[in-house]
Amino acid sequence: MTVVITREQYVASARNRVVAVALAMLNDELDFLEGSIQLVSMRHDVAVEENDSDFMTFVAIASETDGLPIGSSREHWSKKALIRHQPQVEAATVWAKQFGIGALHSLVRRFRT
Repeated sequence: MTVVITREQYVASARNRVVAVALAMLNDELDFLEGSIQLVSMRHDVAVEENDSDFMTFVAIASETDGLPIGSSREHWSKKALIRHQPQVEAATVWAKQFGIGALHSLVRRFRT
């Protein structure tokens, strides 16, 4: 049996996922840089403007950190390179949290049901 969902149901589900990711980031249950990448990947599913300021915050974070070993891509980096880049990852995380915390709170306010 095939289950069919409406566009509205799909958007609501995507918005729930955004809230879950944002809350996990706020509660330090999800790496901030990884969460930023996840939010960027979901922005087209939540029926917002292309240049939505909250999501553009995470586009900027992802763009600024795309050369760093983050998330599952870390498994493809050598141990030596991971150690060498760790200070950059830590500094980027501090910056990203300061830059993105307000947008996280905004996403939760906007999309929490």
